[in-house]
Amino acid sequence: MGNEKLTMPTFDLTGKVAIVTGGTKGLGYGMSMVLSHFGADVVVSSRNQADCDEVAEEIKKTGKKALGVQCDVIVKEELDELVKKTVEEFGRVDIMVNNAGMGITKKVIEMSEDEWDTVLDTNLKGVFFGAAAAAKEMIKQGDGGRIINISSAGGLVGTKNIAAYCASKAGVVSLSKTMAMEWGRYGITANTVCPGYVPTSINKKPLEIPKVRDQILSKTALKRLGTIEEIAAVVTFLASDASSIMTGAIVAADMGTTCN
Repeated sequence: MGNEKLTMPTFDLTGKVAIVTGGTKGLGYGMSMVLSHFGADVVVSSRNQADCDEVAEEIKKTGKKALGVQCDVIVKEELDELVKKTVEEFGRVDIMVNNAGMGITKKVIEMSEDEWDTVLDTNLKGVFFGAAAAAKEMIKQGDGGRIINISSAGGLVGTKNIAAYCASKAGVVSLSKTMAMEWGRYGITANTVCPGYVPTSINKKPLEIPKVRDQILSKTALKRLGTIEEIAAVVTFLASDASSIMTGAIVAADMGTTCN
């Protein structure tokens, strides 16, 4: 039939260097471990150096390379230093996962200016300057890269009592599209992952309340919660050559929460 010879896609990340902000707990921990499993050298970052070192050592015990670097994503200079230390240790950066985030549960009319600023600075400003710092190095390297920004299903739909969180995560979606347009000429892709509810140490207690859990499940198409490994798998796909055609994309890894 004269079919063309196919080049099989690969998820192999051997030789790649990845940074994961908020990489010591919950979803970020899963991303750090799974990216390493598929071959990447991983720089694990959070605000606590001891936590970073602990996860980095766990990765090293598997025979892979890792580095723990303290970084508060609210501070631009610390993000710049994070990328600098990565390049000093591994010689390059190929994958930047902007995962660090937080939320404050309050009604719109009850939220203070300081609380609003804290959420937006962490979830949106941190992504902006984290991606920019990594992209500058990727452009200098001249062989492309992957920017993966973690938003939320809350960035696609409104949710009561977390207005600042939803606004910041919606900003990440739009920001990623702009990054895709600006950096595509350099072979750098920028994509967004929007997780739904996944049990972690942060939300474990609320999700154990039957009424809360049932209400959340009722809004999902799959009628279940997600897992840390499932979100990490999506991030790994976007980090790999298998996703090379995708940029500016929104991956709703949310069990169908945003289908309605």
